Amino acid sequence: MTFAELGISPEILEAIDVLGFEEPSPIQQQAIPPALDGKDVVGLSHTGSGKTLAFTIPALERIDPGLQELQVLCLAPTRELAVQISREVDKLSIFLEGVKAVPVYGGASFGPQLAALRRGVPFAVGTPGRVMDLIEQGELRTDKISMLILDEADEMLDMGFSEEIDRIVASLPQQRQTLFFSATMSPAIRALLGQISTAPVEISIERPVLTVPTCEQVVYEVLFSSRIEVLSRLIEMGRMRRGLVFANTKRVVDDIVDGLLSRGYSVDRLHGDMPQTLRERVMDSYRRGNLKVLVATDIAARGLDIDDVDVVVNFELPREPEDYVHRIGRTARAGKHGKAISFIGRRDFSLLGRIERFIGTRLQREKVMTADNVAQARREALVDEIIDQAKKTETEMPEELRDVELPVTQIARAMFELLTRRDSRELQPIPEDRPARREPVFSRNTEGKDPSDTVTLFLNAGKMLHIRPKDVAGLLYNEGGIPRGSIGDIRIFMKHTLVEVSRDVAELLTTQLATCSLCGYEVNVREDRGAAENPQAPRSNKYRTSGRGRENYRRSSPAPRRRSSTARNSTPSPKKPFYSRFTRHREHE
Repeated sequence: MTFAELGISPEILEAIDVLGFEEPSPIQQQAIPPALDGKDVVGLSHTGSGKTLAFTIPALERIDPGLQELQVLCLAPTRELAVQISREVDKLSIFLEGVKAVPVYGGASFGPQLAALRRGVPFAVGTPGRVMDLIEQGELRTDKISMLILDEADEMLDMGFSEEIDRIVASLPQQRQTLFFSATMSPAIRALLGQISTAPVEISIERPVLTVPTCEQVVYEVLFSSRIEVLSRLIEMGRMRRGLVFANTKRVVDDIVDGLLSRGYSVDRLHGDMPQTLRERVMDSYRRGNLKVLVATDIAARGLDIDDVDVVVNFELPREPEDYVHRIGRTARAGKHGKAISFIGRRDFSLLGRIERFIGTRLQREKVMTADNVAQARREALVDEIIDQAKKTETEMPEELRDVELPVTQIARAMFELLTRRDSRELQPIPEDRPARREPVFSRNTEGKDPSDTVTLFLNAGKMLHIRPKDVAGLLYNEGGIPRGSIGDIRIFMKHTLVEVSRDVAELLTTQLATCSLCGYEVNVREDRGAAENPQAPRSNKYRTSGRGRENYRRSSPAPRRRSSTARNSTPSPKKPFYSRFTRHREHE
């Protein structure tokens, strides 16, 4: 089937031909004819199926160029997707006189958007929040709107735009056409459909193979504290010429970018706290190849046009398997080869299993590259560069070296060593470099290992005091003064924390931090002893423990002391410990 057979006007067909589209995709074949007939359409299709043309073509056909008022309103979940849809509308309408689209979104100045709306632009694409603001201010008039489009409706509901969508729909004329596109059909989506559409034509496009064979998918088990260094090593080894790194939160994105910048790499970030103008500038720089690595939240996984990415790195596994597919879909496009690398910890194996079941593929397990691996890869890359240069260079010895009375092989070796040192970044040691460290969970045998190279430390503070792994690591590194890479696993329980550290720094930490302050509380650091030293000692019924005795929390100055629940009606003793009603015990994982 061709686009001409769908009943599209000659002006839009000419634009389609200029843009290079040869034949309609399945969602376009099934959605455009009923939409042109004026029927409501519900399209269930995945990202990248071509649904943007499936709704923009009928929308442009419906617009009256002589009526310079807003006639089509399209809602999208993100600013980037709104801008992208708006650009597609402008491309398709190049031969339509007086038809343009305006993107309407938050995080940008009201001025240009208001100016476009006041001029009478017929097509607006916006995020629900900004659209609702403009409607309430009277700047976006809805009385002439004849078509409502919702793109990525499931994503908008997940982002909490349900109330804004309801209020926008309530402001629209009752007689209108609705085009509704979503990747899933949840009960919430079905309820929304019942409110905004009338007898819609439902179209469902079967999801294709979720991952392509040209995308190599591997997993590294690595401590969270080691991941920036491992990411740096991937860049050093030439395995990431143009990389896209995903994290789950803006804060982690900032930490990754700061860590890579400090190592001298060309990298930038993309997340929702950035002004829109800055985000667009970053994307343009990345597309032009000025950035080696872009670090982003999942806002970059949907709807963005990013090609030629050779490696996608999941710094953290996404919370949903669908998001994993969206992320790695940025690489191995158009038949090209790509690689998707995921960092996981021991708590991520359940989520990893869900992802593998969802995509129907078992991800390849690999060991983290050690400092020796990186050094060897650097030297091999340098040899390749030297050989390539030698093939392009004249065979005569440079004039400056002609009088040097040394064998040529000795000179070449010296130059090689100088270049190796000059171009090498000093690698930071990480626990994964130590041969004695246990094998990854997914590859170790059942016999275990000798733990003699590590010591487990005990801190009498945990989740009850809102302690986080970064707080513990910061205390040990900054206050304890130990070298980077000395900390292994950090396990935080309800009332205590266990930390694996190198044996050679354990004594220093227990001496230096015997009594210290952590998150405003006075805590103690000591070597974990497991069961109580005198398990036969009588226990108080009031403070029943599981072999560890009483736990004493005291908030450091200047925070006020709190009275325990047993002493509210009596004068507190100055020796009464804070949180004396709590007992210390080892929770079972």
